Amino acid sequence: MPARVTLYPSQISFEAARGESLLTAALRAGLNVDYGCSNGSCGRCLAYLKSGEVVPVAHHDYIISTADKAQGGLLMCCQAASGDVSLEARLAHDGTEIPLQQLRAKVRKLEHCDAHTLLLQLRTARSKTLRFIAGQHARLHLVNGLERELPIASCPCDGMNLEFHLHRDASDRFTEYVFNELSNSTWVDIEGPCGDFTLDEDDPSPILFIAWGAGFGPIRSLIEHCLSLELTQTIRLFWVIHEGEVHYAEGYCRAVADAFENIHFHALQTETADEALQQIREQAVDLAGWHAYIAAPPTIIDRCTEQLGQIGLQANKVKSDPLVA
Repeated sequence: MPARVTLYPSQISFEAARGESLLTAALRAGLNVDYGCSNGSCGRCLAYLKSGEVVPVAHHDYIISTADKAQGGLLMCCQAASGDVSLEARLAHDGTEIPLQQLRAKVRKLEHCDAHTLLLQLRTARSKTLRFIAGQHARLHLVNGLERELPIASCPCDGMNLEFHLHRDASDRFTEYVFNELSNSTWVDIEGPCGDFTLDEDDPSPILFIAWGAGFGPIRSLIEHCLSLELTQTIRLFWVIHEGEVHYAEGYCRAVADAFENIHFHALQTETADEALQQIREQAVDLAGWHAYIAAPPTIIDRCTEQLGQIGLQANKVKSDPLVA
C-alpha cells in the first residue's frame, strides 16, 4: 500500500511507494519542492515531520543542526514514509521562486533526427542537478563564447538528465557548432532556469498545445508535467512540421494519446503555415474557454493567436515560447 504524504502549508498530498524517497515521490507527482543534489549532500530538501513516521533509505553527508532535528528536520531525499505522514516543506509555484543556478554537465548523446533537427542530451553531476519548472529554459555556454538560451525538453522530475531540441540554422554559429563539432563527453556550462512558459496548474480549462518543428521540446516538458499532475481536462496537441522534417517523437506522442483518453495527438506535415493553421482551425472547431500553449517562431505565434481567435481563442489565455534556432 502506498503512503499518503501531505505537505504544509500548501496542504497538497501525493502518494509514495514503499521504500521510495519522499523527494522522488514528490517530483514524480509534479511538485516543485526545493532540492539540489538528491543524494544527501546539500541539505536543500530539508523538511520537517509534523506527523507519522519515516525510515531512512540512504546515507547523507549533510549535517542537520540540533535545532532542526528538534523540530523534526529530515532530508526528503534520504527518507521514506512508513505510513501516512505530514511534512512542512515549501513549494515553488512559479519560476521566480526558483534561484538561478550555475552548474556543469557532460554531453551524453547527440541524436540527429533529420537534416534540420538534433536532440542534445546532457548529464549533470549527481551532486548538483538543475531544479526547474516544466517549460523553462537554460542558457548553455560552449567554447569560444558560443552561448544560447534554449527550452528544456525533459521532465523536472530528473534534473540530472537534461534534453534540448535544436533546429539547424546554417547562418548561426551556435547551431552549426552543435551539429558539426560538439562531441560526447564534452563539458557544457549551464545557467538557469529562466522563462515563464509554464503550466497554469490551477486552471481547469481544456488545454491546446501547438508545437512547430523543434518547438515540440518545451511542449514535451509541459506534457510530462500534465501527466505527473494527472490532469483530467481535455488536452489536444498539434505538432506541425514541414517537408524534409520528421515527427521525431511521434511514437511517444501516440503512446501517450493511446494511454490517456483525455489526450489527443494531431501530426501535421504541411508546405505552408497557412495550410497548417487551416487544418488546426478545422479540427479544433471551437476554442472558446481553452488555454493555449504555443512554441513556434514569433511570426507563427502571432498568426496562431489571430487566426485561432476567430474560433474563440482568447488572447489572454495564450502562453507562447518564441523559438530561436
